[in-house]
Amino acid sequence: MKIGFVSLGCPKNLVDSEVMLGLAEQDGHEITPDASQADVLVVNTCSFIDPAKKESVDTILEMARLKRDGACKTLVVTGCLAERYRDQLKAEIPEIDIVLGTGDVPEIVGALEAAAMQGRGAAHG
Repeated sequence: MKIGFVSLGCPKNLVDSEVMLGLAEQDGHEITPDASQADVLVVNTCSFIDPAKKESVDTILEMARLKRDGACKTLVVTGCLAERYRDQLKAEIPEIDIVLGTGDVPEIVGALEAAAMQGRGAAHG
């Protein structure tokens, strides 16, 4: 699968994104810089200050539009905003398929496997 990553916020988020990128590549996925070509979009969010929250939500909404109108089949939201507002995000942005908090970085491989199953029409858990 082609995976697109958007990393927002602090240097820790950048490191977390790099770890997730590496895990995805090790699992055989292709990383694409073109979000419109991605099968799965991962947004690593920040919620440190209000402008960061707004940027994170705006980016999630932009990626949700790509999911509706483009190649993307699965939208994954990770990071601080996901950790703090997990239930609210899923309730208010139904395009989000998977939410991973700050401690869930290694779970990206499982999330991508679930996305692959979902793309094949299987139930996703």
